[in-house]
Amino acid sequence: MHRRSEPPFRADHVGSLLRPPALLAAREQFAAGTLDADGLRAAEDAAIKDAVAMQEEIGLRSATDGEFRRTSWHMDFIYQLGGVSKTDEQIRVRMVNKDGEGAFTSAGLAIHDRVALREPIFADAFTYLRTRSRRPCRS
Repeated sequence: MHRRSEPPFRADHVGSLLRPPALLAAREQFAAGTLDADGLRAAEDAAIKDAVAMQEEIGLRSATDGEFRRTSWHMDFIYQLGGVSKTDEQIRVRMVNKDGEGAFTSAGLAIHDRVALREPIFADAFTYLRTRSRRPCRS
């Protein structure tokens, strides 16, 4: 079988990686207002640099940024759509499984206009990833 040496590769690559403690701490500081956007971006950059280095070191043929610029894999995407905005409201979701009943709280949103894609979503994250790896997978 012929092996490709350049992307695209035939492989599954899960993009979301566990956030390192330093990045989690930076996100908490940012939420509390004790770290500015530039400080958060620097923490994200450092975490992405380390994640890409680890992936390349173990021999993966493509690299992901671990989705380290996202706080929520789906809400950060949704909030980038035109016509959608964040709200202070939260949605409580009840669930039942074999261990019993539970619930979680999800972020709220408001639809205030026709939903539209006004610009590429996460393109800046992919652009940064390309500066860190010769083999970016996705962001």
